[in-house]
Amino acid sequence: MQTLNRAFNPCKEDQLAKETRAEELRFRKVRQDEGKAGEWKPAADLWFAVKAAPGSQRSPSAPVSDDRPPCLSLIERNLSNAGFESFMPTYRIVVKHHRNKKLIERRFPIFTGYVFVNLPTQRFVSVEAVEGVGKLLKYRRAYGDAPEPFSFPQEVIDRLRYMVWEEDQKYLLEKALRMRQEEVDREMVEIKKAALRASRKIRNAPYSELAGGLNRSLRAPSSRALVMQTMDQLLKLG
Repeated sequence: MQTLNRAFNPCKEDQLAKETRAEELRFRKVRQDEGKAGEWKPAADLWFAVKAAPGSQRSPSAPVSDDRPPCLSLIERNLSNAGFESFMPTYRIVVKHHRNKKLIERRFPIFTGYVFVNLPTQRFVSVEAVEGVGKLLKYRRAYGDAPEPFSFPQEVIDRLRYMVWEEDQKYLLEKALRMRQEEVDREMVEIKKAALRASRKIRNAPYSELAGGLNRSLRAPSSRALVMQTMDQLLKLG
């Protein structure tokens, strides 16, 4: 909740920076403890970047009102089905559909064309055979040497994971506020419609009846009877 509350406290930048760092350390500690209770966890420092084929990072869009987790892209699904742990940093935005003009949620990669893959056993050939994967990013140690895959430390991946999580929390907060505002707007429209219907009912009611707010305001039966008698006289004179 501290991450969400910071959206309403733009001051005290130093204190917020310390809180952010503390939350990041707690997030990374939870990440490190995953899988220790009986599950085998692969080595945590062998992450590699692969080039994604054009179109393989596209995620299906969804209605804004959909509370389900966002759908995975083609390359994420293929890597998961092949037994690889992948990480594609993404962000979400709300846009209007180009045909029906309805609001939809879109998910885009932060690093267009790149996906991180955990390869503790260095299965380079197997991961490059996955549909949607172009090639592993490699570098040369010295002139003339064969290029080797470049590995990213676990700390970099954890910091990226935390960044994506924090941005996602802010997005969900804005989404909840927007949906609540839409509910309030709809309620106000219904209230105005109800008031308009009541006003029409009062205007269209026979003059011999006490309709609308007048009938509710006159609580004493004698008062209502007196008003009705006076109304009858007015109608006869009119």
